[in-house]
Amino acid sequence: MGAVVEQIQQTYDLQVSGYYSQLQLVEEFLLHERELSLEADTNKNFFEAWEKESESTLIFIQENGQAVSAGGTKMRIDMPSKLLLDLKNGYNIGKLVRLDYDQEKKDGYLVAIPCQEYTINGETYTAIGTVYDHSKLDSMLKLKGYDGKAYLFMLDHDGNITYTNLSGDKYQRNYSLLKHLKGEQAITEEEANLFKKKFDNGESGVALLGKQNPYYLGYCPIESNNTILVCIVEKGVVDNVLMDYQKTVLFTTILMAGSILLLFAGLFYSISRLSLADQKAEYEKRNNDLHLQTMKEMEVVNQKLKKAKNVATEALQTAENANKAKTDFLSNMSHDIRTPMNAIIGITSLIRHDAGNKAKVIEYADKIDISSQHLLGIINDVLDMSKIEAGKTVFKYSDFSILDFMQELDTIFHSQIYEKQQTFTIIKENIQHEWVNGDQVHLMQIFSNLLSNAIKYTQEGGKIQFLVEECETKSSVYAKYRFLVSDNGLGISADFKKTIFDPFTRAESSVTNKIQGTGLGMAITRNLVEAMGGTIDVESELGQGSCFEVLMDLKIAEDRTVALAAQEETDEQDGNILQGMRFLCAEDNELNAEILTELLKIEGAECTICENGEEILKAFEQSAPGDYDMILMDVQMPVMNGYEATKAIRRSSHKLAKTIPIIAMTANAFSEDIQHSLAAGMNAHISKPVEMKVLEKTIRSIKSGGGVPNRRLLNSDKWI
Repeated sequence: MGAVVEQIQQTYDLQVSGYYSQLQLVEEFLLHERELSLEADTNKNFFEAWEKESESTLIFIQENGQAVSAGGTKMRIDMPSKLLLDLKNGYNIGKLVRLDYDQEKKDGYLVAIPCQEYTINGETYTAIGTVYDHSKLDSMLKLKGYDGKAYLFMLDHDGNITYTNLSGDKYQRNYSLLKHLKGEQAITEEEANLFKKKFDNGESGVALLGKQNPYYLGYCPIESNNTILVCIVEKGVVDNVLMDYQKTVLFTTILMAGSILLLFAGLFYSISRLSLADQKAEYEKRNNDLHLQTMKEMEVVNQKLKKAKNVATEALQTAENANKAKTDFLSNMSHDIRTPMNAIIGITSLIRHDAGNKAKVIEYADKIDISSQHLLGIINDVLDMSKIEAGKTVFKYSDFSILDFMQELDTIFHSQIYEKQQTFTIIKENIQHEWVNGDQVHLMQIFSNLLSNAIKYTQEGGKIQFLVEECETKSSVYAKYRFLVSDNGLGISADFKKTIFDPFTRAESSVTNKIQGTGLGMAITRNLVEAMGGTIDVESELGQGSCFEVLMDLKIAEDRTVALAAQEETDEQDGNILQGMRFLCAEDNELNAEILTELLKIEGAECTICENGEEILKAFEQSAPGDYDMILMDVQMPVMNGYEATKAIRRSSHKLAKTIPIIAMTANAFSEDIQHSLAAGMNAHISKPVEMKVLEKTIRSIKSGGGVPNRRLLNSDKWI
């Protein structure tokens, strides 16, 4: 029986070594790329081909057991911390595990190897694994000699089961084999301790145990993944096998003796009959076989070359299409950017001409504001797409009301709809959970894009509808929402519907060409929806209008209607929080400094401007406690930047050095900017140009003990 156990161990080692070798190929690919995205076509093709070849699921594992599949599905691997520690210490592992993903659980056999750190979609991973169907391992390790009555176990060094061919959930959930045998009175405490030592020492052997129901227990180490292989067979089963084996050996011996006699007789006869012609025929046959084999191999090589050529041709076509799309995009952008810029320049000249006419100046200022907002929207689309492609989009999660969200959209688009005399209908159905937790800003961006397009591409007097419906779900944590944005406008052609969510694409017609846009809005919308775990689809016919459907799960939040009313009452009682405040501001741009000063002055606040970090440090050190309530710190400045100035202020001997609030002001809102700001000692972060409502909200948050809200990177579970 010991030989049987060793044979199983060798079979397992051989198969698993193949798995480890396959994973090492993936490791070489990852380390060659160092930082990659699962959405890139090259990476997708490689991982899909690997999974098809190995008939398994490829996953990438973090130190904490979180993982993501090659298809981008996030999951949690249910395995003990001991195995995670083994991976961290450089051991390969093999274990029956349970994977939690998409609100489902699935069992499989995990084979994983540690590797150097690599980055996928901005997240750091330290191991690679592949999950095989449980039945595949059962088939590989199947014992045919004991009538299906041999029971296999793989144990870690704590004695817990990592694999077994027995059915039953308890055997697959970190269950101790020795404790089970003691509980069944199949082994004594002394024998259990003895085998524990043997397992720890990596020994091999076979023992006869059990007085009432005797059985054999065979064991040997599997060094490839730091586990112990155990085989248990009842003594009666082994005795029957040995008896059958003895009968078979006797019969085989007699049969072989007769066969040998016949073989010698036949051999002597064949040699005597062998002629030169026979030898020639055999030689020609071998040559023909070799020729046929060579032709087959050449055919295989030709097929592979043809396939490689097709792949290269497709890649070239894809690259050419991408270049053409970007060229068309730049051509459109040059026009779209110049249009509002020319308007701003022209209206500025009119303001100089009519400077004494207050009504005209206000009218011109409104037009400049409209053109500026349009130009800012174009720039924001380009920046948003750039951040999405770089995996740097930031998610900010907070509790909000779905009903308030719908009302806010109505408020935003009311004036545009009124100007085109369109009808806008908002419908809510089966809203059971008003309060949810999600990224309200990006949700607003998604539906602003959809509603903005509906307004632009619907004729005057047309109809637009926004429907929000809560769908049935079994989850008690998440609520499923269905959003519909529909109109009776121009509609979408069948050809354009295929590419509507691709970057840099716009509908081409005599009507749509007059409507300004970057061709990025729908691509941004789809990427944001999918990044938040949702789906988006469109139904449309040319001339019949369009209907966009978004399905998304949002985490259920505590109903805050009463608390919000109390907070609003408190805010109303506080009034304008900026009134009477004194700010020390760092801003190296003279125009920005002037705008900031005037905006704060309008709100009843005062500010002292410093041109660089060194000046603001000196001004703070020379100030008395109470001279300034707060510091507004630009980040990118000459002489000393905002990070250095903040660190110097926090290290200074001033009485308020550690407590005075410091708010960062930057043109960017990337996660690394926020991290750098907080690491330098700042309390919060706002984007430029500074909006007074945002500044007021941030100050309230700081005074109430808050600061920068939680943010999460795109395609990541990492919070900052």
